[in-house]
Amino acid sequence: MTETDTEAADATDEVSVTRMSLRPGGWVGYSEDAVFVDREDERIKIRNGNIVQVGLRTIRWDLAVMSLLLVGVGGYVAATQNPLVGVGFATVGSASLYRTYNRRYALVIGVENEPKPVAVHPDHPKECHERLVEAVGLERVR
Repeated sequence: MTETDTEAADATDEVSVTRMSLRPGGWVGYSEDAVFVDREDERIKIRNGNIVQVGLRTIRWDLAVMSLLLVGVGGYVAATQNPLVGVGFATVGSASLYRTYNRRYALVIGVENEPKPVAVHPDHPKECHERLVEAVGLERVR
């Protein structure tokens, strides 16, 4: 679940980072003064003072509902009109639903002066959310 590493920042400074793994690969971690995100394609360091909120988004319901509707429309079109077009709609809807399901439980970190929050998908999202809220020093919102 978590591991603590000591990374040498300079020859004199050492930073202790507690890491939690992410589903697609990489890790999210925290130290006394910052939150770190290391994904396959990027590394991000966010100072605790710049974090305005840490939230846990269970699933994007709008995409899940639209995907289910697309599967239903595809099934209807396949049964009543054109099977090839209907199967195409149902396939696209199924792929969208699968992708939406894989992106469930996103840990969303709101950063000051940034237009989009940083979203990551930890292996243990609830535990990761609780630890980051405590580490950053934010109030827990229910």
